[in-house]
Amino acid sequence: MSEIKDFFKNYSLFVDSVTSPDSKDDALAISKIKELSLALNGNYSRFDTAISGLVGEAGECADLWKKIKYHRKNFDEDTRKKMIDELGDVCWYLANAAIALGVDWDEIITRNIEKLQTRHPNGFSPAYMQKKP
Repeated sequence: MSEIKDFFKNYSLFVDSVTSPDSKDDALAISKIKELSLALNGNYSRFDTAISGLVGEAGECADLWKKIKYHRKNFDEDTRKKMIDELGDVCWYLANAAIALGVDWDEIITRNIEKLQTRHPNGFSPAYMQKKP
């Protein structure tokens, strides 16, 4: 049992050693929040809520899809509506992130299209994926 305790103690020490100071020190974190609030023109709270919400709602979409794929949940009209509802929640948080950044949705989509056209000028290619490490 001591070996297991030592393993987890050593792992905790390792985790602590590779964690940034801002992640461990409230005063540093508060200072960073103030800096970010200035950079976001006072929209830190909105952006923080949006990012946290995006992760949560994307997780709900993923969890529902996992249940359909692996837990034999039926993909019926009710499940489809639930997925649409969750995607709507993703959009709500995305809209808040856009508002916080002072950017319109069309700029987000346009930049995404430009990025993907650069990455895949002739459409998707399996060769592109083989180049990835």
